[in-house]
Amino acid sequence: MLGRKRRRRLRNWLAGWLAPPLVRLWTWSLRKRISSDELEEKDGWVTAPGMIVLVWHQRLFTLATSFPDNGFRTLVSQHSDGEMISRVLNGLGVETIRGSTTRGFVGAIRELVSNPGENVRIAITPDGPRGPPMKLQQGAIYIASKTGLPILVMGIGLSSSWTFSSWDRFKLPRPFSRALIRGGKLISIPPDLNREEIEQWRIKVENAMCENQADTDERFEELYSKSARLRGMRKKENSPPGAVPGQ
Repeated sequence: MLGRKRRRRLRNWLAGWLAPPLVRLWTWSLRKRISSDELEEKDGWVTAPGMIVLVWHQRLFTLATSFPDNGFRTLVSQHSDGEMISRVLNGLGVETIRGSTTRGFVGAIRELVSNPGENVRIAITPDGPRGPPMKLQQGAIYIASKTGLPILVMGIGLSSSWTFSSWDRFKLPRPFSRALIRGGKLISIPPDLNREEIEQWRIKVENAMCENQADTDERFEELYSKSARLRGMRKKENSPPGAVPGQ
C-alpha cells in the first residue's frame, strides 16, 4: 500500500502528465468568443502595458484554458491540491506562483511583481482559494497599487456546464458548448494606497466584477451573437504588450 504522501505525489505527477493535453482537447471543442467594452476601438484587442486579469474562481477553467502559452502568471494556493493545479497550469504554459491571501502571501506577491513592466500578465481569482464566493479580497488591489498595472475584470458566460457542489459552485463547460469571455473597462488603481483606500477600491472592483458577470449571464445570447470568434493565439513575442486577443 502506498502511503498518503506517495499517493499524492503519484496523483500530482499523473495530473501534470495527462491533464494538459486532455484539457487542451476539451477547450478546443468549445465554441469560444470574446467581447470587451474596448474591443472595437482597439481593433479586436484589449491592450495595455501589462494587466491584472480578475475572474471569479467559479469560472476560472474557461479563462485559464483559453490563453495558453501567452505569458500569464497566476497565484496558486499552497494548500494540498495546489501542487496538482500548478502542474496542470504549467503544462498549459501558465507560470504559477505558490501563495494566497491566507498562506505565503508576502513571498508570492514579491515574486509576482518582480520585473514589473511591459508584457506582465497576472491572472487572479480574487475570491480564492476558499471563498467566500464572489467576495473580492484585498490582495488584487494591493498588487495593482504596487505595480501600477491596470485591472481588467472578466465575465465568463457559458451556454451549458456542469456545476459542482464545491464552495464556489465551480462550473465546467460541457464539451462542444459555447463560451463567452467578456472583458470590462480597464480600471487603474492609484499608487501607494492606505488600508482604508484599498478597501474603498476593493468594493468598487468587486461591484464591477459582479455587475459584469451578472450582465454576461443575463444577456449571454445577445452578447455571444455580437462577439468576435476567439481565434488561435498569436505568438506572445509578436503580440502587443499585455494583449488579450479577439480576432
